[in-house]
Amino acid sequence: MIAQRLVEAGLLQASGLAKVLEIQARDGGTIGRIAANLGLAREEDVARWFATHLRMGFLALDRDQVGSDAVGILPEDFCRKRRIVPVRADGGRLDLAVADPLDLGTLQDVEFRTGRWVTPIIATESAILDTLRALFPEVEEAGAAFDLIQGAGPQGVVEESTGAGYEVTDPSQLARDVKQPPIVRLVNLILTDAAKSGASDVHIEPQENSLHVRHRLDGLLVDILRVPRHLQDAVISRMKIISGMDIAERRKPQDGRTRLRLEQRRIDLRVSTLPTNFGEKVVVRLLDAARACIEIDRLEMTPEILRRWNDLLARPQGMLLVTGPTGSGKTSTLYASFNAIKSRAKNLITVEDPIEFQIPGVSQVQINTRGGVTFAAGLRSILRQDPDIVMVGEIRDQETAAIAAEAAETGHLLLSTVHTNDAIATITRFVDLGVEPFLVASSLLGILAQRLLRRVCEECAVERAPGAAARDKFAVLPDLPEGARWRAGRGCPVCRQSGYRGRMAIHELLVVSDAMREMIARRAPEQEMRAAARGAGMRSMMEDGIAKAARGLTTLEEVLRVAPHDETLEARDADAPGTPAPGPAPIQAPAPVGADGAAGRGTARILVVEDSVTVVTVVRYFLELEGFEVEVASDGNAGLEAARRRLPDVVVSDVNMPGMDGLALTRALREGAATRGVGIILLTSETGVDIEARGLEIGADDFIAKPVEPRRLVARVKAILGRARGRLQEAA
Repeated sequence: MIAQRLVEAGLLQASGLAKVLEIQARDGGTIGRIAANLGLAREEDVARWFATHLRMGFLALDRDQVGSDAVGILPEDFCRKRRIVPVRADGGRLDLAVADPLDLGTLQDVEFRTGRWVTPIIATESAILDTLRALFPEVEEAGAAFDLIQGAGPQGVVEESTGAGYEVTDPSQLARDVKQPPIVRLVNLILTDAAKSGASDVHIEPQENSLHVRHRLDGLLVDILRVPRHLQDAVISRMKIISGMDIAERRKPQDGRTRLRLEQRRIDLRVSTLPTNFGEKVVVRLLDAARACIEIDRLEMTPEILRRWNDLLARPQGMLLVTGPTGSGKTSTLYASFNAIKSRAKNLITVEDPIEFQIPGVSQVQINTRGGVTFAAGLRSILRQDPDIVMVGEIRDQETAAIAAEAAETGHLLLSTVHTNDAIATITRFVDLGVEPFLVASSLLGILAQRLLRRVCEECAVERAPGAAARDKFAVLPDLPEGARWRAGRGCPVCRQSGYRGRMAIHELLVVSDAMREMIARRAPEQEMRAAARGAGMRSMMEDGIAKAARGLTTLEEVLRVAPHDETLEARDADAPGTPAPGPAPIQAPAPVGADGAAGRGTARILVVEDSVTVVTVVRYFLELEGFEVEVASDGNAGLEAARRRLPDVVVSDVNMPGMDGLALTRALREGAATRGVGIILLTSETGVDIEARGLEIGADDFIAKPVEPRRLVARVKAILGRARGRLQEAA
């Protein structure tokens, strides 16, 4: 509908509009920029039309118009992703150049991050991108890269590998580090910076014009550095040399290893190369030996899961599995569990690929396929070494799975990992590998499934209710915990403006009972086993995540991003007696609005009482687009005066405002003889039922959680408009 207005205004032809919308749906971007690229319209003309139509300002943006007080208020990657530029910061207000003025979510995110009222100003997408390039230049020139590494002091020592083992660098090399060649210093800087920032991996990726360096921080990749293209071969060769690889071989993938010593820490580096179209890509995994000493109490399992897992670890025989995708923290859980049960009175042996951490007092076997030491062969040999407890790094084939199950049957406690989505799927995985169901049933003790999600940054954490989108997606789940302490991070230098710092695990523990063994033996469907496990008290990873978000440790948005979809939980809630089916409540058909009005009274009038300019701008636009007449008041007192002066059909009011708040306004409207029949919708960012109950008790018709989604608001307005008109006629 909005795009059609451009055709009516003569800025685009109808035939060209269809092509623009097709490209926008596929690739994203603004209508103005796409139309300009196709030669259908000038991007500035389209942007100016939006500014006029929305009663907003237009800015021919360039670098000189950005005030020094605004630079750095928002992180570069956030600005690039959202197509915005902070232009001017004045006290508690921020002028923000935007490419998409209808992106209310971005405007509210900026207000939350900065703590300032945002005034959006429309600019072309091209001008915004050009300005961002000027504000945040990329490292592409050789001089910039060499300035960086020449000014860097010694950070740590990377020990070169011969391929057969570690070649320990003489400590006196520390004193000579500042005299090393620039490429050696650059590689040292990349690796030591990754270790200091807590990165789990370093990705060195050749691109067409430069070499990109990215760190995986808290599970997500973050751009760190761009090295000039002509230094690519030297940097990659240095990485291969220190890892014991063949620098002459560039057509095949290679694996190597080395070690980094930094601030009395020993960090093992697993290095792999992969040929790509622009050269060899290098990925380095950082394994901090200190992580091997983690205690099981620090895994942040809920008390009930921790108690049951410890009970399983105390069993003399059987098989315990930790499952999840790559990077879900399985190895850390496995090592912590192994540390909890190791004893000098027991013979403990592991078979791993690779040996990520060395555990004192434990015999560890490294897989060597060339030498014939596979998981299956290694496990078979271990069983002849009279072990009490065995740890297998991963079960990935039929032979290993079968030997592991048989070992667990013959008096050994065996711990291992499997790559599956959840606990129940692990049982299916074993059967699919060819292990007899009766053997799986008799050997399996328990399965712990897990995921890693990001923690709220403690440096910038504030109380914040979950967003409307997150709450809507949880609508079919059980009621969110009452009295929850919802928190989120604003973004600060400590967390790189992400709002998150560090990670934690969410868990799902299946304890194999006699009833479960019977179902495994008869090959019961996954859905039946999952329902039985839930009936026996198993809590899903989704539920565990919600509980931890309610404690303020993470956010519902992060739980949604990471936790597996819980179909069983949805089905249970949908089928529960007395529980309505999932989905929104049916909306009553509204009375028609527009030229003929509703109930014959002309165009419907909507009074928006809101002190946020950002919310008002977009909400008013969408309401006017539907044919409503919109009036705006900035607080409750002004809203009450406006309602008495010119009676509205519906009042949309924020709850929290200076002076008279939304609850007081609702009470005053209901007490007035002329205004008691007005429809009232309250907007609130508060959670819990108390505020909603108070509002409904004093006469509010509906509640909408912030951030407001404009189309949802329009639908709610239409839904109550007919009822409001009926009450107004009765009051008259």
